[in-house]
Amino acid sequence: DASRPYPFYLAPPLETGPETLGEAADWLAEWKWDGIRVQLLRRAGRTWLWSRGEDLLNGRFPEIETAAALLPDGTVLDGELLPWVGEAPLPFAQLQRRIGRKTLGRKVLDEVPVVLVVYDLLEESGEDLRALPLAERRTRLAALLARTPSAGRLMLSPAIELASWAGAADARERVREMGAEGLMLKRLAGGYG
Repeated sequence: DASRPYPFYLAPPLETGPETLGEAADWLAEWKWDGIRVQLLRRAGRTWLWSRGEDLLNGRFPEIETAAALLPDGTVLDGELLPWVGEAPLPFAQLQRRIGRKTLGRKVLDEVPVVLVVYDLLEESGEDLRALPLAERRTRLAALLARTPSAGRLMLSPAIELASWAGAADARERVREMGAEGLMLKRLAGGYG
């Protein structure tokens, strides 16, 4: 079924210090955002937007669907749907203004614009990429987003540079100022679980 998402890869909380994970250079750190985790599917000339809870969100975020129509067929993105203005997310409460509405008026669309901060590329040209290392999937994702004129609606999740695990601790201190909930650590050599 072309409309069905892949199972979502969920990260468990880190129970020990990050130094137990090995070298910091082997990991990608990203902000953990407070939005709606989704998979955006572009297959068979159609778009589907699925939440982690397997709710179909089509029609609720038309600006994301418009941007998705510019993606090549056979593309599946994993990301976080966020209310966003300028360079920063808005509080989740703003997104809730849009979630429960049956119809979206111009006012709420203007006041609560959304973006998809994209974490991963799961499928490209119909090929399942989940077994490839994250580093390769991220390189392909960056290239795909760079050539897709999505008017800023599809954004590559920013990487947090880690020269050491002390850098991760420093980044954690900036979580609130970034409007995030925490950090995500992903092994660069790992597949999508």
